[in-house]
Amino acid sequence: MKRRILSLLLAVLMLLPALVSCSEKSADPQSSDPAPEQTTAAPAAAEEEDESQLSSLELRQRIPDNLPANNFNGRDFTVCTEERKFYEIFSEELTGEATNDAVYDRNIRIEDRFNVKIGTLANGNPENQVITTVTSGTHDFDIVGFVNYKTYTPVTSGVLYNWLDIPLVDLSQPWHNQLANGDATVNGKLFGIDSDLSISTLLYTYGMFFNYQIMEQYGYSSEDLYNLVFEGVWTVEKLKEITSGIWQDVNGNGKHDADDVHGYAVTSSGVNTHDVWLAALDISPVLTIRGADDFEVTFFSDATVSALELIASLYHESEGSLFDSAGDWRHIPAIFATGRVAMTQLYFGETTESLTVMEDTYGILPLPKFNELQEGYYTNCWDQFTVFAVPLTIPTDDLDFVGTLYEVLSAESYKTVFPAYYDVALKSRYSAEPATAQVVDLIMAGLKLDFTFQFGEKLSRLPYLFRDMVVANDTAVASKYKKIQKSMNKQIQGFMKIYFGE
Repeated sequence: MKRRILSLLLAVLMLLPALVSCSEKSADPQSSDPAPEQTTAAPAAAEEEDESQLSSLELRQRIPDNLPANNFNGRDFTVCTEERKFYEIFSEELTGEATNDAVYDRNIRIEDRFNVKIGTLANGNPENQVITTVTSGTHDFDIVGFVNYKTYTPVTSGVLYNWLDIPLVDLSQPWHNQLANGDATVNGKLFGIDSDLSISTLLYTYGMFFNYQIMEQYGYSSEDLYNLVFEGVWTVEKLKEITSGIWQDVNGNGKHDADDVHGYAVTSSGVNTHDVWLAALDISPVLTIRGADDFEVTFFSDATVSALELIASLYHESEGSLFDSAGDWRHIPAIFATGRVAMTQLYFGETTESLTVMEDTYGILPLPKFNELQEGYYTNCWDQFTVFAVPLTIPTDDLDFVGTLYEVLSAESYKTVFPAYYDVALKSRYSAEPATAQVVDLIMAGLKLDFTFQFGEKLSRLPYLFRDMVVANDTAVASKYKKIQKSMNKQIQGFMKIYFGE
């Protein structure tokens, strides 16, 4: 009974506007509770009226997972994952922290519904462990979760099931990342899957964070900045224009360094801080596959040259920019938290990491557009978000069990765990500034995940070339292509054999 009461309390706490997505629009009206009999209106009209009064969270609850009733007789369902990603799968107890408690409550509901026990198996390198497990013919876990950029490790070893062969997993449902999974499906094969079970997808999504106090000091209110976004004129040039005039030489040495106040700051170390521009400036995907022998490396284009020139200018030429060479990518979030940076791109997870000590008020904008003609605002994730896979040693008779549990974990995460973080941990900070919550929705609606990051280290670093070049202030795309064309094409052809065969 205590668990059920806590469930209700959690639901009440989360009655804030939930994550906007096209999937919410797909809620089936037929799944709504029947409207009571009316004498003054038709039942259909009454049902529509009732649904219009529901919150986004309540509408999520009404989307059925369509899973058949099953009693699995107390069977264990085990997920092999990194210890640092336990929070996605398992919680030992209620702590009062929104996301932790939502995971705990989700598992209790599922365990009661299907008579199972959900557990985890820690491993430092799960992408290698699944190879060891399959090679030895053992069945130590039911699914495995590993970081996205290491997907190539088990895929190239041929040790994973195709998710399209797993029963009861409905990829059309809103708890599956259809953009990511669609792009990662090549010739009817999908090996690493992303769903709302991967809370790290949300945690690692990038936005442009800004310091209220610094921006107001230089004549820009939060309302001014939000209006730029809503009017569709928030571009890289606008970002550069605003931040170029912000530099306070705090230590008086006449040099740009981390002790000063800057309009914009970015690290020189090679992390997704730079990769995010591929999505933001709409030059992703960098590789297009049309058939077994038909592919195009779209990175090497005039659009990429223009994007590189634009961001290189922001990084290396703007008077208000700090191009930090400290080498530690955590340095920029840290100095933003101390109030020395007006704007920088950070992933959402920093709200519960570096920014917990920040005394100044901060807000979030989307990554700016390439120009005003760009259709929308786009972003991506740090490539260490979790994708899940099924080891080939799972007996075919057990695939219904695996499919059922993965599907329900993903569905219940969509309904309660994502909203718990998204609304309570992230948005509630901005209750006095509704526009920020609106912008966070806008950011998530433009989330693009390029499939090539799953194989990036095996494709001549193709998805990382923008990162490497912009840090080096190198915009010579044509010469870069000449240097790597032969080896890159050979690697791509080898990669395509995994999906198309010899």
